[in-house]
Amino acid sequence: MMDHPKPVMFWNLDIGEGVVVFDDISHLPDAFEAARHIDCLREDMLQIRFGDDVLLDVGWYPSFRKHGHFLLMLVKNQDWEQPLESAKFTDVVTLKQRIAHIAGKLASPI
Repeated sequence: MMDHPKPVMFWNLDIGEGVVVFDDISHLPDAFEAARHIDCLREDMLQIRFGDDVLLDVGWYPSFRKHGHFLLMLVKNQDWEQPLESAKFTDVVTLKQRIAHIAGKLASPI
């Protein structure tokens, strides 16, 4: 019988080979309301590293404001000026779906 590697789970998501470097977001519920979580909404909320050169970064902009958004950036080789992906989200469920999609894409051979 062959052992299959267990998926790396984060925030109830399979993040494959991702390594959580910083997490100040996973406590947020799917029924997220910005006004109720205003004290924890800041620019630096999540970083997941994939390999040596790809980083998924999530923050809330503007910090500590209920009328804002999550900004997800996927950067390679610290090139913040030309991210592989940049997307805005106002809800946790869609953000989590995008993180899972990216992790799955990065786990697939190119």
